[in-house]
Amino acid sequence: MNPLHRHAVHAAFVCSALFVGLQSTAAVAQSSAAKEPLTVVYWSANDCRWCTWWEGTLIGSGGEAKFLKSPEGQSVRYTVVKKPRLSEPHAERDFSAEQRWLWPRVRDQVDGRIRGYPSFSLFQGDKLVVYAIGENEFASKLLPAIKEKLAAK
Repeated sequence: MNPLHRHAVHAAFVCSALFVGLQSTAAVAQSSAAKEPLTVVYWSANDCRWCTWWEGTLIGSGGEAKFLKSPEGQSVRYTVVKKPRLSEPHAERDFSAEQRWLWPRVRDQVDGRIRGYPSFSLFQGDKLVVYAIGENEFASKLLPAIKEKLAAK
């Protein structure tokens, strides 16, 4: 075999092997990302009337209870971070032991600022998927994102 031809065949083989390897790596990464747990974080404050509306079942929309009973609510981890007053920034004391991973993200605005209350963040593992403010965005942004992520699993 001609040395030039042999070099070209070898190069083609190496490129093919790299391509297949990269595709496999991407598939594994995508597959493992789909296996990461989904967490909905509900951002609230004790004096937030719209938060009370979301949480309320007698006086309010009962949105929280409806969500938690839904297939989507049953499929995610749901956690509530509630600060004492709307006028105060979140503080480390607002986060329970299982929520400690969120405190540096809020303090350093890793995922941007919490722009209003009630609001919701959907995480897959530790990656922010979507942020929604209020019940309308919960329905139009957060629920579709949960359904999409669940369908990918």
